Amino acid sequence: MSKYLDNALGLNPMAQFYDKKELVPTVIQTDSEQVEEDVNKVRDNLSDAIELSQTAVQDMLSIAQQSQHPKAYEVLNAMIKTYADISMGLVDLQAKKAKLVTKKPETENGQTINNNLFVGSTAELQQMLENMKKKDGNNTE
Repeated sequence: MSKYLDNALGLNPMAQFYDKKELVPTVIQTDSEQVEEDVNKVRDNLSDAIELSQTAVQDMLSIAQQSQHPKAYEVLNAMIKTYADISMGLVDLQAKKAKLVTKKPETENGQTINNNLFVGSTAELQQMLENMKKKDGNNTE
């Protein structure tokens, strides 16, 4: 607290334990670097899960063959499906990475168009749509 506030409240001043203010350097990552780092982590996790699933499926196959129990084969089937889902997750990761890395299309002046807005009456909108149909030759009336 400040010296004035300590005096006003009748408090003893606290000793300071540091002399300098050391700032912790911040690491600023770009979006693409963060995406790359996150994708690498997910890829590593999926690879580990695939390895564990392979071992588990092999062990369960051995158990199912030895026991010849229908429940064991049911569990084996579920494990194989899980293994396939994890493998497909690795492929999906690449597709999602490509979407994250590619940039959105831009207009001529560098601005992205997210929404188009028509300002006018309903009659004007219908007339504009009719004109567009006639221009494209898609008039089905």
